Amino acid sequence: MQKTAIRELRTKILLAGSDALILIGAGLIAAWVRFGATGFDSELNQLLQHPGFILYAVSVQFALATTFDLYQPSSWRTPDYLLARSAAMAIIMAISLVLGVYLVEPWRFGRGLLALTLFISVPLQVLLRFVWLRIAARPQARSAILIGDGPIIGALRKELKDRPNPPFQIARHLPAPANGAKDPLNGIDVHGIDLIIVAQLADGDPTIDHLAALNFHGTTVVDAAGAYASLTGRIPVHQVDSRWFIATGDFSTIATTPFHYLQRFFDLFTATTLLILTSPVLFASALAVLVTSGLPILYRQRRLGRYGRPFELLKLRTMRHDIRDRGPTFAEENDARVIPVGRWLRRWRIDELPQLVNVLRGEMSLVGPRPERPEVAARFEKEIPFYAFRYSVRPGLTGWAQIHLPYCARTEDHMVKLEFDLYAVRHHGPAMYAIVLLRTLGALVFQAGR
Repeated sequence: MQKTAIRELRTKILLAGSDALILIGAGLIAAWVRFGATGFDSELNQLLQHPGFILYAVSVQFALATTFDLYQPSSWRTPDYLLARSAAMAIIMAISLVLGVYLVEPWRFGRGLLALTLFISVPLQVLLRFVWLRIAARPQARSAILIGDGPIIGALRKELKDRPNPPFQIARHLPAPANGAKDPLNGIDVHGIDLIIVAQLADGDPTIDHLAALNFHGTTVVDAAGAYASLTGRIPVHQVDSRWFIATGDFSTIATTPFHYLQRFFDLFTATTLLILTSPVLFASALAVLVTSGLPILYRQRRLGRYGRPFELLKLRTMRHDIRDRGPTFAEENDARVIPVGRWLRRWRIDELPQLVNVLRGEMSLVGPRPERPEVAARFEKEIPFYAFRYSVRPGLTGWAQIHLPYCARTEDHMVKLEFDLYAVRHHGPAMYAIVLLRTLGALVFQAGR
């Protein structure tokens, strides 16, 4: 799996570097087309005198491409999917560049030049990705051996089959050795095998020593649940037990990691900034709720925070006054309880903005599992394995599950949501924090709220 991670990093670097070169090259071509040979030199000199603008443009492009998964070929499901996300990136890119040009006076380049630059660069970047899909993103000659059987093996094979560009291919599938049976790897040529995936081995299994030796000689050996988690970003809760969480070692330092303090600093800074920037939208939305539905404007609801501590979550009210009489129920598509203005507020998650106050209070973080109501959480703790493990970090305004899933209503949906949450808890740190924040914008555009 380490080789897969390295290959994905190289892919990201190559695509990001290509995007940067295309954007800069498109700017030069645009200057040549707009000003001709005589004005090109002066325009080029003016641009070179402002390296900050070049860095700004490349950084915005990198952030937006990351947000819309344009550096992950494994997520490009169809050409339409790729085109939609490229179009969204282009629109927001144009807005960001125009804002930069008008906010920083030395960067006052012509709007026509910016428009022409994007008109040239965006199609070339889309073309690059279509070429990548056709050629560079084909499955590499990486081979894996599966050992064992069971639902997790079936789920793993299905995930590989459904992916357009799987990171490895199954070369052989060996059954788990029965009691007293010989090592199934005996006589198997493992030359050229990059990965061995093991479903489950009993104590005293003769395969264990062989696998340990192979692992120390450069052949990666992983358990099937870990391989599935790396492929999907989910921990399969029905395929692991409590010992697995201990054996991984990734969960033992969550309570003491220094990142909790750094995360708190980022939460305070970002939440304060967002409250200031969105205050006009928040005020207008609160006024719309007041005019169309009366008081109260805010909806307060008891939720569970870190370690299961209760707190009062704040939202703009988007439903009718009588919903409390019906008990805890999940919102449905086209829910009749939602007030007219509430549909718009929920679509763009504006009703969630008051939770920035919860972040400032320390009850929530910007990134983490979504907090649940105590009565609903109590039911899920009985029905879904390891549900309470999600309380090990602060709940979040957005999270790993939110950028992958639409709204959840069924218990089965919440089980998948928990699998994403546990993966995020396992990888709790600055990288997960930054990735979730960047990709939340993409989820906001392409996943409608209820």
